[in-house]
Amino acid sequence: MIRVLLYEALAFVVYFMCLSFFEWWFHKFMFHSPKLNKRTFRQHTLIHHQEFKHKPEEYEWRAPREKKNIAMDWWALPLFVATLSPAFLLMQFVTKLPTFWGGLAAIVVYYGIYEFLHYLMHVPGKFGVEKTPFFQFVKEHHRVHHKYMLRNLNVFFPLADLVMGTYRTATTPARLDLQAQAKREKTQAAAAILAQAAAEELQQSKNETPVTPTAAPARSAKAG
Repeated sequence: MIRVLLYEALAFVVYFMCLSFFEWWFHKFMFHSPKLNKRTFRQHTLIHHQEFKHKPEEYEWRAPREKKNIAMDWWALPLFVATLSPAFLLMQFVTKLPTFWGGLAAIVVYYGIYEFLHYLMHVPGKFGVEKTPFFQFVKEHHRVHHKYMLRNLNVFFPLADLVMGTYRTATTPARLDLQAQAKREKTQAAAAILAQAAAEELQQSKNETPVTPTAAPARSAKAG
């Protein structure tokens, strides 16, 4: 029994860390891109980010704005459980180790912390956690996200932001912007050079294509 609990506890820690990357992917491609799901993009980018901007007076809720666009839909947690449970079952089957319930617990706890802290970031209450350095850090971390939507995609556990290069602070935006801009310009310049070379090669091949002479029609011979 103790061995099982230890494995489940270890699974909880590992999956909790992995969920930082799941959140990062979901936030970037479901919340900030219309390609996969236009509804979630509209609810998050076009509504939530427009109602709660990065400036302090706009970042926190004030009447008469509504609060309904802060939390995810009620079915979000069941959806995440249904989506990730097969992966947990497969991992338990492959490793032969009891890890499934640790994975489920990680989803529930991660989601609960996410929703609770995210709500307090935008609607301050009277909870003790709001006075802690940790909460002040993640609140500012998320406020920066509301200015640079493709940065700080993690709400409270920025492991994936650090690994994926999307972590930033309010005091170092210029350097990161310059690096990102330089990378984009380099990529665009390389693409333009390749496109120009391909066009020149195509034009050259057209110019060098030999013209096949048209055979003259044969004249019929007359009898002498």
